[in-house]
Amino acid sequence: MEDQRLKARERWPEAFEGLSALQTHALEQALVSSWHEGVEPTTDLVRDIAARARSEISFDEFKHRVLRRAGVQ
Repeated sequence: MEDQRLKARERWPEAFEGLSALQTHALEQALVSSWHEGVEPTTDLVRDIAARARSEISFDEFKHRVLRRAGVQ
């Protein structure tokens, strides 16, 4: 039987560095939620969500990056 877990911490360990327990949980939940909806997280998306959780980028910058990758901007 195929493993049906995302295993985000194993796939992107660097994204979780420096996050609090609450931030780690939020990042995992965001990734798993979108994954269950059929969205395969990319490394860039994971890094951007983690950067937003750390307040390294603003929400506007996060939104800009997501829309740019989607080809909307």
